[in-house]
Amino acid sequence: MSELKNIELDLFTQQEGKINKNCVLARNGFTPYERCNYCELNVQSCQGMHLNFFTFLIGFSVLMFLFITDPLLIRLNIILVIGLFFALGYEVTVHTDSLARSDFMNKNLNDKLHVHSTNLEGEVKKRTKELQHLAIHDTLTGLYNRYEFEKRLIFALKYSSNASAQSIMCYLDLDQFKIVNDTSGHMAGDELLKQISFIMQQHVDEKDILARLGGDEFGILFIGNTIKEAKKKAEALLKAIKEYRFAWENKVFVVGASIGMVPITRECCSLVDIISAADEACYQAKEKGRNCIFVTTNDDKQLQEKRSEMQWLGRLTQALEEEKFVLYVQPIVSLKHKSKAFKHYEVLIRLKEGNKIISPMAFIPAAERYGMMQGIDRWVIESVFKNYVNLQISNDQLYRFSINLSGVSLNDSGLTAYIEELFNRYHVPHNTICFEVTETAAVANLSVALKFINRMHSLGCRFSLDDFGSGLSSFATFKTSL
Repeated sequence: MSELKNIELDLFTQQEGKINKNCVLARNGFTPYERCNYCELNVQSCQGMHLNFFTFLIGFSVLMFLFITDPLLIRLNIILVIGLFFALGYEVTVHTDSLARSDFMNKNLNDKLHVHSTNLEGEVKKRTKELQHLAIHDTLTGLYNRYEFEKRLIFALKYSSNASAQSIMCYLDLDQFKIVNDTSGHMAGDELLKQISFIMQQHVDEKDILARLGGDEFGILFIGNTIKEAKKKAEALLKAIKEYRFAWENKVFVVGASIGMVPITRECCSLVDIISAADEACYQAKEKGRNCIFVTTNDDKQLQEKRSEMQWLGRLTQALEEEKFVLYVQPIVSLKHKSKAFKHYEVLIRLKEGNKIISPMAFIPAAERYGMMQGIDRWVIESVFKNYVNLQISNDQLYRFSINLSGVSLNDSGLTAYIEELFNRYHVPHNTICFEVTETAAVANLSVALKFINRMHSLGCRFSLDDFGSGLSSFATFKTSL
């Protein structure tokens, strides 16, 4: 393109300095010659007018022979006519050469434009092909991307049947991939994904669809296979991945994979449902010990339970944002004697949706599975502290509240600082708060739990073990530590 611009600039430079706006015909609205359309860039004078002037002089000189009789004037007139003819010939020759040069330059320009156009057309085709490839392929592994995989999956859903030969979707997630990223960096992780992709390509048929869905997650669409046939292929693939050793900077990593499989039938479900089912099946494979395959169907009870829990995820998130949780209390009364100093209550949480009050057993399992208990516990603690201030203002009675903490919150390194900040903000007496934890949750991460308990105990807070005796006998451990 720059070469074309240089040629145009050279042509313009040759014409520069000869610009003349004195074309008589153009000024009066006439265009007897095509080039007079461009009189803004004409030469010293309009060449058509210039040559017509010579023709007029020659004709006039010839006409003079009819009127002159003097031999001397006749001879002079002959010399004038001959001179005009020579001048006319000279002008014609000069401008013919100029036109020839312009034609030659135009021909060269056209040749270069043709070459450039051919090259440009080839480049456009090449770039278009590259863009088409990028639109449907993953840039790192070269496999199909999620967009193309979903398009092929929609096609498989549309034309599937309930026959024995069908399409099977597999959702594959690498095990221990995060360790490679964390210990050796993302470059190592990217290289691992490339090599695993190559191994996977060796274990699928040409008609099968293999795609990278994102991160370390892959999708496989086995076309025209029964579950038995697809499972056999998937087992061979798992074996190959398990036997593979990834070496990076004097480190050797062993990786595995978990696969969830879902048969595709016409009546089964939508695109979102089939991907969600395969993802859930992959999660079940991980829970079973990783590096295994879990096959699910639409009537699978575990799958239905998982879907029910996933629906709770959005509801709980909305409940926290819109403060739909409500707190209830139940009294804790000593069987031997009543405390006159404190009224003791256990704080219980419920979810309010419209006029319906939902028991915690309906949503706590889902909150624990999807990592929402930490946020819920913090909401409960702050709500208790706020209400305690209101109770103190309206009543001189001292209250003690037992607040349940989940195992996730016990492992939260920032929980101690958060609770101390709440104590300082609301000025709640430390000895009025009792934290209640389950025995199993406390033992799950004993060192972290003890650190939290010791700090809260030093402030004056109390602790109690819930579900005592149903898990490990940790009472003696806590008693010794405290």
